[in-house]
Amino acid sequence: MPTAVLVMGCGLRSGHGRDQIRLLHEQARRRGLDLIGAEKPANLSFADASRFSALVPCEVEDAAAAAATMKSVDAEFAGVLAFRDLCVEPLAEVARTLGIPAISPAAARTTRNKDLSRDRLREAGLPQPAAALVRDVAEAREFLDATPPGPWILKPRDGMGSAQVDLVRSAADLEQAFDGRPQGSPALIEEFVPGPEFSADGVVVGGVPVITALAQKSMGPSFVETGHRIPADLSDAQTALVDAQMKVALPAVGLTRGPFHVEFWTNGTGVVLGEIHARPGGAFIPTMAEYARPGLEMYGLYLDDVLGRPAQALPPTTRSAGMRHLIVRPPGRLASVSGWDEAVSVDQCVASGLLVGPGDRIGPVTWSADRHGFVVVEGASGAEVDAGLDRIESGIGFEVTEEEPPGPVSSPPAP
Repeated sequence: MPTAVLVMGCGLRSGHGRDQIRLLHEQARRRGLDLIGAEKPANLSFADASRFSALVPCEVEDAAAAAATMKSVDAEFAGVLAFRDLCVEPLAEVARTLGIPAISPAAARTTRNKDLSRDRLREAGLPQPAAALVRDVAEAREFLDATPPGPWILKPRDGMGSAQVDLVRSAADLEQAFDGRPQGSPALIEEFVPGPEFSADGVVVGGVPVITALAQKSMGPSFVETGHRIPADLSDAQTALVDAQMKVALPAVGLTRGPFHVEFWTNGTGVVLGEIHARPGGAFIPTMAEYARPGLEMYGLYLDDVLGRPAQALPPTTRSAGMRHLIVRPPGRLASVSGWDEAVSVDQCVASGLLVGPGDRIGPVTWSADRHGFVVVEGASGAEVDAGLDRIESGIGFEVTEEEPPGPVSSPPAP
């Protein structure tokens, strides 16, 4: 009889990562399951040891090494989860080696490589932007010449956190867009998809995707996400279309078990799916989903599925929740922070974190790890949540000196 759940990459430093472990731990214990964590030796100290019955030093971003290490662990695993993209392919190989229910290594590779995922979705008949892998400016220019007028997006095929995502408006932008990318490393160039961006989160239960949350995103410079709200402002028709596309898309990429996080855009009455992740969403999305659907246990859905138990009924969405990433402006030296404790002490605020302090240098936000803090609130409606976030943010003051000393600017730790 399985007694444990394996967490690949358990040394999570971000607030939302540690909160995910809290939820998983509570819901696993209610089902008589312990957590066993695996993590790179250098990161093991970041794991919340109180949530795990054992912590295993393991190269969790190396599939072969991880599988070799975990073969020696004496445990019967019901399931395996990862919260970091770089652990998804090793998770699949460990699961295959140990016989743990999970996605296949081929499916993990597809979800980790955006070009492969786009190909599978297009083959399944779903609307997708034209896209190609390119290694240099010349190959990218050929793609631009073969597609309708831009703009286009250039990004790493397996990137994360909005790092190195560039908007290309013309061939003249290509030189700058390729600047700083690894020489000869393939990048994905694709048609820009207009329209607001959302995400669908949930769990594949009995082979069928169950959407637990549709989140509305807000975006900042360089396509870095600045906030999420659940439920999203979508019509019934749009919601039904998202659900129908997910039932086609996830089997198409091989994601037939476990949690998922899928990004998408709406354009008029249409829906275009973007990146598909074989992991839970970040940014407190699982936590907010449970506030919005009182009685929901998202990890419980997953655990009951791998244990072969009947699926719990999905509670209706009756409330709302949202989070906002704080971005300090302008760049420079942070001199002081005022009002933080008072602003986040209100009952509506369920989580918060300040990632910078006086004396830190503030640089431009170019990927997710550059953001400076976060606030999460819950409320009876989306309007109440938005108003609460506005009040909290307006109550926090950041004083930044004008001059920015030369040298590298430090960022908060990656999620």
